[in-house]
Amino acid sequence: MSRLGIALLTIALAWPACAAETVLTLTPRRGATLKVLADRPANPIGSVVLMAGGDGILNIDDSGNIGSDLKGNHLVRTRALYVRAGYAVFVPDVASDQKGTRGYRFIANYGQDLAAVVTAARRVASPVAIIGTSRGALSVAALFVHQSAVRPDAAVISSGVLMGSEGGGSASSVGEVSRINVPVLLLRHRLDSCRVTPPADADRFKATLTGAPKVDIVTLDGGSPRGSTADPCGAAHHHGFYGIDDQAVAATVQWLAANMGK
Repeated sequence: MSRLGIALLTIALAWPACAAETVLTLTPRRGATLKVLADRPANPIGSVVLMAGGDGILNIDDSGNIGSDLKGNHLVRTRALYVRAGYAVFVPDVASDQKGTRGYRFIANYGQDLAAVVTAARRVASPVAIIGTSRGALSVAALFVHQSAVRPDAAVISSGVLMGSEGGGSASSVGEVSRINVPVLLLRHRLDSCRVTPPADADRFKATLTGAPKVDIVTLDGGSPRGSTADPCGAAHHHGFYGIDDQAVAATVQWLAANMGK
């Protein structure tokens, strides 16, 4: 077993049966650390790896505090709801040696880092799903495009940056997304007005997922932006399912229960 594998196994065996949120620190490469917020119910039915949008950098400290604006990201702020639904939850930061790297989601090491998080999650509870929101869609794609040794059992993308290559790129520009070979859920809000995540892109992206055995699109409605100045691409707008977090999580876990077998 590799040194990383032994470290992950030690983490899993040392974790108490019922734990409060804690910080796992992985060492994916010499001189690099990767911090992951983790939580679990007493008897998890599976695990979810939650990938924030934006630049993905959470700046998690040793006490588990998030030192960036992404603490309000849809998946970050709803992580406890996934624990209540029965899932062990893993919320990874970006590895220390990649935080200053422009376009890190396009680098092979990043896919391998995510594979290490999926491996840690699987040692706690299978099956495992990776879930990304907004630019976290690129993270989901990177896991499959940049490595093939480790696969989750399902993938979910919500309000994803899916098509085109404007600015920081999109899931379709990370690489051959036909390498995504697990069931996929594309979750969208009917009123998402962010210019890089038009709801219609889910239909276009679905057509590119030729390796996935199943691709479902679920459209939500409701909620309202937090004030008239809320950023249409921000977590406090329809893009971030603001006001309907419970519905977004419920739709996701219902789909996982039906499509992520052990």
